[in-house]
Amino acid sequence: MTEEMKSVWLLGARGVSAVVFGVLTLLWPQLTVLALAWVFGAYALVDGAMLIATAWRHRHERRPAAACAAAGALGVVAGLVTVLWPGLTALALVVTAGAWAIVTGCLELWVATRMRLELRHAWWWRASAVVSVVAGVLLWLRPDAGAVAIALVLGVYAVIAGGLWLIAGWREHRARAEHGSRSWTSPASGARVAH
Repeated sequence: MTEEMKSVWLLGARGVSAVVFGVLTLLWPQLTVLALAWVFGAYALVDGAMLIATAWRHRHERRPAAACAAAGALGVVAGLVTVLWPGLTALALVVTAGAWAIVTGCLELWVATRMRLELRHAWWWRASAVVSVVAGVLLWLRPDAGAVAIALVLGVYAVIAGGLWLIAGWREHRARAEHGSRSWTSPASGARVAH
C-alpha cells in the first residue's frame, strides 16, 4: 500500500471510530457517567493515536505536524483521564470532554487553514474542526448537564465529524483513483498530505 493510501485509510479509520462512538452514545443516551466516561475515553484514545500517527507520517510539514501531534496528545491524555479516573463526575466529564473538543478543534482548524493548498479535503477538515469547537462550547455552557445531555452532544458531534472525515477520505480515494499520483502532488509543496 502506498503512503498516500495509508493516509486515506487512516482518515477513514478516524471517521469510522467517530461514527461508531457517536452511534453508541446516541443509541444508549441513558448511559451512566462512568460508562459514558469509558466510551468517551476509548474514543479519545483511538482518535488521539490516529492524530499522532498522522503527524508522524507528515512530519516534513513541521508546524502543522506539531499542531496535529499536540491535538493527538491531548486526545490521549483526555482518554486516559476519563478511563483511569473511576470516580469521574458528570461535571469532570463535561470539563474534560469540552476542553478536549475545543482545543483539538482549534488546533485542527489551524492546521487545515495553514495547509489549505496542500490538502484536497481542507474544507471538510475545517468543518469538522468547527463542529468540534461548537460541541465543546455547548458542553461548557451547561456544565450542570446530566449524562444524557452529555451523551447527546458528544454523540451528535461524533457522527457529524466522523461523517465529514469519511467524506474527505472518500474524496481523496476517488481523486487518486481518477488522476493517479498526480492528484497527491501540489506544485507548492511537492507532497500531498491526506490528513
